Amino acid sequence: MELRHLKYFQTVSSNLHFSEAAKELNISQPPLSKQIKQLEEELGVRLFNRTNRRVELTEAGVYFSHSCKFVMNLLEKEIEITRKIHEGQLGTITLGFSGSVVYSILPTVIKELKKNQPNLNLVVEQHTSSEQEKYILNGNIHVGMLVPPVKNEKIETLLIKEEGFLVVVPKGHFIEQYQEPIDLENVKDLNFIMTPESSGKGYYDSIITLCKSAGFYPNIVQNAQEQQTIITLVASELGVAIVPESTASIINEDVVFKRIKQQHKKTTALAWHKDSQSPSVKIFTELVRDLIQSGKLR
Repeated sequence: MELRHLKYFQTVSSNLHFSEAAKELNISQPPLSKQIKQLEEELGVRLFNRTNRRVELTEAGVYFSHSCKFVMNLLEKEIEITRKIHEGQLGTITLGFSGSVVYSILPTVIKELKKNQPNLNLVVEQHTSSEQEKYILNGNIHVGMLVPPVKNEKIETLLIKEEGFLVVVPKGHFIEQYQEPIDLENVKDLNFIMTPESSGKGYYDSIITLCKSAGFYPNIVQNAQEQQTIITLVASELGVAIVPESTASIINEDVVFKRIKQQHKKTTALAWHKDSQSPSVKIFTELVRDLIQSGKLR
C-alpha cells in the first residue's frame, strides 16, 4: 500500500464517481480504477459497491474513509511541523547566560523571541562564561551570553553590549560623600567582594585592569558568583565591589552605586558553535543581531 492509494481512495469516496475523481486527480479513469482495485486486494475487502448507475461505499469503505481522512490530516500536520523544524521555526533552543545580562539583555531577547518565533521553545540556563564555552563545544547548550574573550576558535561570537563599571558601597560608607566620578584610588585600602576568576576570566580581568589603572591590586576577602549576592554582601558591610553599570538596576536601599573615573568596558557577547547546522541557532543569532542594530539591547 502506498500513499497514492489512500489519496485516490479518499478522492473517489468524496466524489462517489470515478470519472469526477479521475478528473480531480488529473488522471484517466482506467488507471484510477486499477489503483482502487489494488487497494481492495491489499486490504482484502471491498470498499465500493459499483453499478452502472452509482458508486457507493460499503460499510468497510465508510470506516476506511474516516480513517483515511484522519491519517491524511495527521500526515499534513506532521509535514508542516517537519518543515517548521527544518526552517528553525519550531523546536527547542537552549541558551546559557551569566552575570548582569539577566537585568537588561536577557528579558529583551526572551520577549522578542516569543513575539517573533512563538513556536520556538526557549530553555535558559545560568552558567559562568567558562562553563558556557565548554557547553557550547559539547552541545549541552546551543548559544550563550558570556563575557569574552573566548579561546576556542570553533566558537563564533557577536558583540552585544559594552558597558562601564561602578563602585558599590554600603549606605553610609565614607565613599558615599565623594563627588562623582570618584577615583578608584580612594578605595584601594578597602576589602573587595568579587566574582572568582574561574567563573569568567574576561570579566575578572576587566576589574583587575581597572584597579591596576588606579595603582593597586584589590584585597579580595570574599568571592560571590551572582551579582545579586554581591550586592547583598556589600549591604552587609562585608566589603565593597566593582560591578557593571547594569547591576545598578538591582534595588537595594542599603547600598550606593558610584560612577568611577577610570574607564574600562565590560563586554557581553553572544556565542555559538561555528559549525552549527541548526536552523534555530541561525534564527536566534539573526534575531539578536537585529536587536543590536535596532538599539534595543542597551
